[in-house]
This record gives sequence, C-alpha cells and structure tokens, in this order.
Amino acid sequence: NKFTEKGKFMLKIHCILVLAIGFATLAFGAEYDRITQWMDQLINSNPAYVQGMDIGKNDQGITIRGIRIANPNFVEGEKINQLLVGVHHGNERNSSDLCLKTAEKIIAKMKDPASAEYKLLSRSVFYVIPVLNIGGFNASSRYERNASNSSIDPNRDYPDPCVGNKYYQLASVRNLAYFIDRENIIGAVTVHGYIGTFTYPWGINTSNTHTADHDLYTSMAKASVAFNGYRYGTHTDVIYAASGSFEDWAYHKFGIWTMLLELKSSSGDLSKDVDCLIKYFTLVPTARSADHAHPAGNCRSTLIESNGRP
Repeated sequence: NKFTEKGKFMLKIHCILVLAIGFATLAFGAEYDRITQWMDQLINSNPAYVQGMDIGKNDQGITIRGIRIANPNFVEGEKINQLLVGVHHGNERNSSDLCLKTAEKIIAKMKDPASAEYKLLSRSVFYVIPVLNIGGFNASSRYERNASNSSIDPNRDYPDPCVGNKYYQLASVRNLAYFIDRENIIGAVTVHGYIGTFTYPWGINTSNTHTADHDLYTSMAKASVAFNGYRYGTHTDVIYAASGSFEDWAYHKFGIWTMLLELKSSSGDLSKDVDCLIKYFTLVPTARSADHAHPAGNCRSTLIESNGRP
C-alpha cells in the first residue's frame, strides 16, 4: 500500500513536470512565432520596401528568417549593404525587438523625403536578422545546440586571428558568414545585452587594442551614443577580450565596419537605442576598410578571456 501510494505520488510529480516542460516549450516557441509574425506584418504592410529573406537553416532544420529593406524610389548612387543581427545569445531576448523597432523606423524615414535621414538611409539596403540563435531564443539560453547536440556559444564560433579556435561549429554561424561574404556587407551591428555600451574592434587578445581605423570608429561611436548615453570604445577596453566573436572576425576578415551594441536593460523603452543605431547607419562609409587585418605580431602570448563579454 505504501509503495503504491508512493508510486502514485511520483507519477503525479512526473506528470506535472512533463506538463510544465511542455507549457514552457510552447511559451518559448510562441516567442519566436511573435518575431516571425512581426516580420510578416512589416512585409505585408510595406511590400514595395520590405521583402522576406533567409540565410539558410540551423542545425535543427529551422529556417533563419530576416527581412530586406530598400527604398525603391531612391536611385542616387550605388547602394551599400548593411546588416543588423540580434540574438546571438538566446537569453538576450530584447535584442530581437530592438532589431525590428529599428527596421520600423528605417522604413518610416525611407518613406518620408522630408526626413533628415532620408538620403543617408535610402543609400543603403538593410538586412535585418532579429534572431540568429533560434534554439537558444526558444529556450531562453545563451547557447545553441549544433548537429552533434553540443552546446556552443555562437559568439565564440567565428575564426579568431590570434587563437587557433574551433569555429563554424554551428550551421547558423556558418550561414551568416556565407551570407556576409555573398552580399558584400559594408556596415554591421550586432545587438546583445545588458550593460549599456557601444563598442568596436579590437576585442581579441592583442597587445594593441586600436585598429588603423580607431579614430574614425571613435568619431562614429561618439556621435551615435549621443542618443542613449552609452559608454563607447574598443571591446577589450570597455568590456573584455574574447576569442571567436563576430565583430572582430567580420572586421579582420572583410573590413566590415562592425559595432556591438549592448543594451542597458532587458526591458523598457528602446527608442533611444533605435536612434543610436540609425545614427550609426547614416555614418558608415560607403566602402569597406582598406587597412583592417590584425597584425599577427600583436597577438598576446598569454590569453585574457572573460565570460563577461557578450
């Protein structure tokens, strides 16, 4: 009798846990559905300006969706391609909302020739990927699972010029890298959370944290954070050094003008951060950096690494 009662009790506990996990999975899954529905709304409401796009599938076979924004009424000069990416880390969920709120404001300004930013935004094509790490986003986890079911930090999964690290272990990261190469991206911002910074290379293990473009980077960052009051500087100087991150890889490999926006809060008004990003996108040069490679001789022999870096 005692055993039977205990068995019944354990069965009830098991059922409760199964139901709880099921509800949690549905809830997190619904969160990504919210993002895809938001993208669909932008596409359907602005068919001349916004098209759906994707960069391929992740390791679970889910398509990583995004939107492409361009002003069909602006034909002056050659367009430059810019990229905005959220949710490298699945627990930095507000980064997805910032991406789409920024997209909304870019569209509105492209539709308004009287806008002060009309020409500077209309010169660009914007690719917005609000959620790169879908699995982590649905589980509210920093990490993402690869094809072998290993847990990988997506923002440590890029080739690093100073460390012989493993890279492209995630299909999401590989596909983003292929996309960047294919589309000739000139400017890029990745969004993380939550310490309130706007930073730029170098963030690798280097003895000299300043790139050849340091002064220009500093000027663009300073003008951008006038809207949200964030700290700015190199990743290493303002946050921490880290190996295998997107921002340093994209600049070192291609000369892409990359920035990392660390939201200050996981909730609240994002309008100042939207304005910070829009200002930056108006300042990005029309061509990639010509002097972007990291000198091998500047790599540190002793690595300084911190999990505090986004």
